[in-house]
Amino acid sequence: MKHLLMSEICTMRKGQTINEKDIYSLKGATKELSIPVISSSTENNGVMGYIDKRYTENYKTIGKEGDLSWVTNGYAGKVFLRDDFFLPTEKCGIASIKEKYKEEINSKWLEIYLNSITAKYVVAKEGNGKLEVVQMKNIPIEVPKLIVQEEIVKEYTSRNNMINKLIQVKNVLINRIHSNLSFHKRKYKISDIFNILSGVRITKETVYNNAGSLPCVSAQTNNSFWYIDEREFSDIKKNNKSVIINEPCISWVCVGDAGSMFYRDFRFYLTDNAGVLTPKKENTVNLKWFILQYKDLIKSKRNASSQGQSTLFTEHMSNIEVELPVKDDGEIDIQLQNEIYEEYEKLDTLLKKVDSLIEKYSI
Repeated sequence: MKHLLMSEICTMRKGQTINEKDIYSLKGATKELSIPVISSSTENNGVMGYIDKRYTENYKTIGKEGDLSWVTNGYAGKVFLRDDFFLPTEKCGIASIKEKYKEEINSKWLEIYLNSITAKYVVAKEGNGKLEVVQMKNIPIEVPKLIVQEEIVKEYTSRNNMINKLIQVKNVLINRIHSNLSFHKRKYKISDIFNILSGVRITKETVYNNAGSLPCVSAQTNNSFWYIDEREFSDIKKNNKSVIINEPCISWVCVGDAGSMFYRDFRFYLTDNAGVLTPKKENTVNLKWFILQYKDLIKSKRNASSQGQSTLFTEHMSNIEVELPVKDDGEIDIQLQNEIYEEYEKLDTLLKKVDSLIEKYSI
């Protein structure tokens, strides 16, 4: 294995100033008649835009097929192997493998290798990452035999192809999950279909002095609860209703990340920073389907308080309108809600498996 500096392997230089006005005024009629402009973006392989090939003589620095470009400012250190001519901007560097090493170094392997190590050499200045030519020149490269490089490229390409296929599958699943299913529906106020309850204030000191096993549902969104002794709070009520909830329900955050909804199927104490929705009639609302269907709508109805926190209290929640599927006879269709949510669960399980595979092949 050889130990070389980038300056020994490649000649390096930076691009020139090319602004959006140039791209707009010198744009080619088609991509085939244009040359890509490479900037500091990592999206779209760093392509900022295209300029008509007839105007390339206006620019001193032109990259060619087989060159490596890297981001010098911003997302500094990201490296791309180029498969055609290109125009680098002043936020882009070019590395061209020297003739003496072209038979010893696979350019795709060098791209892969650099992307694995350049982050260590990026310098942050005023919150902006930089990897200038002088820094890139001093990066040490451990060069294995060519056959080893080719094996690495083959494995990398195989994994990358697998990831791309998995991402396509993931996008199909996401689109299916978010597709709008048509059904007969009727508008209802939240108060028409749910009993609505908010809780009672409880302090940290009270919790500390009365620790137990009953969780307190408040403004938390991470399922990290306080726990209290149920015996000390069993008689507390609000509007003649117990604030210890015993049935499956939807809780929502009233203050903070207001409108966030959660399915609860355990016994808990309800504090004043949260509210609870329980169906007025049995077999009318699938609670998990309701959260899936209306989590964005409910959040969009929250208010901003004078302290800068968002709020969604019971009186506001009660007047929000939603649409539920109904049968031909006008009755709420709980079966359709169940079917929709069952399909969502299957798709969501598949999506999690795909995400797990993407993570596996990205290592």
